[in-house]
Amino acid sequence: MNDPQFHLPQQAPGSTGADERVLFLRDFTASAMIGVYAHERAQPQRLRMNVAVHLRPPFEWRDRIEDVLDYDRLRQGILDILAAGHINLLETLGLRIVDLCFGHPQVCGVHVQIAKTEAHDDCEVGCEIRRRR
Repeated sequence: MNDPQFHLPQQAPGSTGADERVLFLRDFTASAMIGVYAHERAQPQRLRMNVAVHLRPPFEWRDRIEDVLDYDRLRQGILDILAAGHINLLETLGLRIVDLCFGHPQVCGVHVQIAKTEAHDDCEVGCEIRRRR
């Protein structure tokens, strides 16, 4: 899903654009029990996800993991969502990922793309969600 439409979020609301920070997971793949059809409920499907998280200032990072939003925590949070059980819709998964990201106060915008990579032989199918607060 090297989609040219997947860009890091635009400038945050109220921002001057002088200092922007975006954390991302690009081409993150995982298996998930997802889908509404019987054949989708029978076995996991491969997903490819792109998540961009726009952060709000201040950026008082002192080269310590405690000062930043840890992308490993976001990655693990997505894996935890997938492990929690069957999800019917990609849109539901996307909203759960957005909610996970907005659980961190420094996040002011999220862009999520999710694709089922094996649903069809001739294309990927998916959904995209962009949200700001």
